[in-house]
Amino acid sequence: MSVIDTPLALPKTVLLTAWTMVELGDPHPVLGSNLHYWMPADAVGEQHEHAMTLLTRQRAARNGRLSPLWTDTLRTIAFADHEFYSWCAFADGSSCAVLVASRGRDAVRVIVNDHVVVFEPIEAKWLASSLLETLPDVDGAAIRSVSVRQEDYENPDARPASPLAEPPDTRDAELLLDTMAAPRDALHQLYAAVRGIEGSRFRSSPITAIDLTGRGRVLTYLTGDDYVNLASGTPREIVKTLNDTATALA
Repeated sequence: MSVIDTPLALPKTVLLTAWTMVELGDPHPVLGSNLHYWMPADAVGEQHEHAMTLLTRQRAARNGRLSPLWTDTLRTIAFADHEFYSWCAFADGSSCAVLVASRGRDAVRVIVNDHVVVFEPIEAKWLASSLLETLPDVDGAAIRSVSVRQEDYENPDARPASPLAEPPDTRDAELLLDTMAAPRDALHQLYAAVRGIEGSRFRSSPITAIDLTGRGRVLTYLTGDDYVNLASGTPREIVKTLNDTATALA
């Protein structure tokens, strides 16, 4: 393994300073932007020194240099072959973000809470499951699967063009609308991303997992042919959807 072999927790400012040291370009969206932490030029040196002190204490640096395992960990994130990541928002106002990324045989999971970032080494084989493990333990809701045209979902009161046409069956659209309007405890925006042969990164549209209050979790997403799918958000359904999405991107 050429990434860290034990969990590592860092302030986000220290992480972004280290990211700049390795010159990896813009940080991954889950990690945020170092523009938020702009500081005057005379403070940059102090921040650099503070970061190196903390990284040395965490065994991610030695003798004023970042360790190879730490720089390889950052490169695994910056140049990942496969990624799954999420942004989670909860009813109490709290939020977090999670990224799982692999490059070859190396893989890492990153959990971002407020101003702290935690890095964990993981196996590269089960990336989608590693992301799922970070979501709250919520059962899938008892709900039937439906697939509704996006235009029917966005315009539920639309009528047939011909007055002689039979009224459409709106039960699926009504179920989707009622579910999306139901009280919720949390919302999780999930994404898949892959890197192509030439190095270009391709990211999916959002896949949304919603924890309905007292009902369980549902999963919804827009398909490539403009249908809105809704299904019970069981662990199996979430992992399958993430993996199928990543396969379609490749």
